[in-house]
Amino acid sequence: MSVHPLDNHLWNALNGPLASESRAVGRVRLLSPDIGSVAALEVVSRANVHALASAIPLGAEILAIAPVSLENSGELEVLHVKPVLQMVSARPAPPDGAISTTKLGAADFSKMLALVDIARPGPLGPRAMELGGFRGIFDGDELVALAGERLRLEGYTEVATVCTHPDYRGRGLAKAVVSAVVQDIVDAGSVAFLGVDDGNTPAIRLYEQLGFVHRSTFYLSLVRRVR
Repeated sequence: MSVHPLDNHLWNALNGPLASESRAVGRVRLLSPDIGSVAALEVVSRANVHALASAIPLGAEILAIAPVSLENSGELEVLHVKPVLQMVSARPAPPDGAISTTKLGAADFSKMLALVDIARPGPLGPRAMELGGFRGIFDGDELVALAGERLRLEGYTEVATVCTHPDYRGRGLAKAVVSAVVQDIVDAGSVAFLGVDDGNTPAIRLYEQLGFVHRSTFYLSLVRRVR
């Protein structure tokens, strides 16, 4: 069993606050597909890999998020593995008052999707805004920067969907939206955490400037059921 809530953060979220938004198959949980096609395993074991395979159709793909990567089995083929740094907001930097952010609502969702389609920070499911608040920056009517909240678990809230339109990068907009979301999380009595590609040096430096520290590494294993 995990000693710390973030040791296996997706499992602890889906087995706790988001249990109603996921389904259990043995000691595996799958998030509702209209939120995201992801799964968590309590531990990566032969029995749990079998349970994951049994939970998806033949030929289907799903992203397993766990403290260790999955390996090929007779039922699942590992298509890709990505290590991700888990960072925690140890010393939150106050929001920069020079750049104002806007709390986004349902009326902004189409613009959020348009930005995500351009900047590609990862998928934004149709029910993403039910998981937490989002902050954005507009240039006129165009949304040009975005960050929001996603997973919640005991004492922690995830910062996710951080992106800036390519034409607006280098202006401090990502720093502004992330620090605003972190402040919202702090105001709610929680601690912010996030995941970042271990090769994304500019993003890692940005998060370090905002008071995030590297806590651990977890793995995204894209798998496909082959039998």
